[in-house]
Amino acid sequence: MGGHAFALRNKPLFTPRMPLQIYAQILKSTLNALQQHFRHVASPIEGPGKATFGDVDILVAEPLNPDLDTTQRPTTEVAEALARVLGAVDRIWQKGNPTINLALPWPSSEVSENENPDVTEPAKKYIQVDVHMCPSTTNFTWTLFHAAHGDLWNILGTTIRPYGLTVNDHGLHLRIPEIELTNRNKSKIFLTGEPARVLSFLGLDESRWWTSFGSVNELFEYAAGCRMFRVKLEGEEEDGIGAGDVVGEVEGQEGGEKGKKKLKHNDRQRMSKRPMFRLWIDEAIPRFRAEGRYSGETVSREQVREEAFRAFGIRTEYETRLKDHQLSQHLDETWRIAIKSTVPVVDVDPQFRAASVRTLKAVILGGETFDGEVVPAAKTDENGFLDTERVREFVRDHWRKAGEIGMQQQEEKARKGMEAKAAKRTRASDDDVDEKMTESLA
Repeated sequence: MGGHAFALRNKPLFTPRMPLQIYAQILKSTLNALQQHFRHVASPIEGPGKATFGDVDILVAEPLNPDLDTTQRPTTEVAEALARVLGAVDRIWQKGNPTINLALPWPSSEVSENENPDVTEPAKKYIQVDVHMCPSTTNFTWTLFHAAHGDLWNILGTTIRPYGLTVNDHGLHLRIPEIELTNRNKSKIFLTGEPARVLSFLGLDESRWWTSFGSVNELFEYAAGCRMFRVKLEGEEEDGIGAGDVVGEVEGQEGGEKGKKKLKHNDRQRMSKRPMFRLWIDEAIPRFRAEGRYSGETVSREQVREEAFRAFGIRTEYETRLKDHQLSQHLDETWRIAIKSTVPVVDVDPQFRAASVRTLKAVILGGETFDGEVVPAAKTDENGFLDTERVREFVRDHWRKAGEIGMQQQEEKARKGMEAKAAKRTRASDDDVDEKMTESLA
């Protein structure tokens, strides 16, 4: 929430940004208090160069106190218990959100920084502490890893995304490009949620990850050390050394004004909101280009995919999901183009045409018989694919017959529906007679 959770309430609390000394003081006391009640307690490593902080983020897992166990008590009760443990004056929890926002009093020992007598500060200041309840030790470790170093994952994300890799709240994933075009979520195959394996696959030093960076430039140098990062040098394409010749389908990064134009919408939004990410695009990459650094050969998307197959054993899952997607696309196109679009529209009664299309779909895709037999056009190969030209030929030759069958089926369905309604009315009438007879005898 960035320290704004309590400012948005009907009765807002003033939670200004904290200077480093106040942040460090509250972080230490909060960690000490929570360590008495949870087996795992930590705060993600902050990004370098921060002078002020909007809130204090804490991760916890494996409660030692039953009052703080969300598996045994409603989260509202856990939020109240957390407030008591930390001495919070208010708390916020929304259903389904694993994070509980707590408002702690600003340390009373702090001397006000406002020395202007003409400006009146609010009477009370508070500090927002966000406690994230992790459901497992595995989730705790991954979240601590994923949240480290501020915008570092935003920076790495722009590097690995062209290679089909994505990191989210659960782990590292490989995307299937053919599925990605229509459904990004379904295109992702989980690789690992182990930080060490992720960093190893990206070519990044694990021991360096778990320590703070002394400066933003240190962080940028670390990010540029990813084995998939490459700077596209000036004049590359003009000299005939296109990005495709060096890294397959993946271009190097340009940064600056030209690089911004190639960013995705979400990344352009990040530039306006995340100063470190903006510096990476505006200054770091252009500097690397000017210095001629990080411009050597790297891997292609195909190489990364093959390495992921070997490292994480997901070849079968990848190929199966791709095959299922291709078959689904094929059947959809067969329905839309080979069947539906082949049945004439001009000078054909719409109701008759709808009956024809419905029958043909049931015969070709649903396995129903046509004149008592399964037609050759409905037979598939060993992978489940139809011969679309044979389907079109069948539709052209039999759409009228299919329409007649469909109309007959529709009429039969309507007749049975009317008979069912009539039978229902008869039963209702008989029930009324029985009820009246019972009342008269009583």
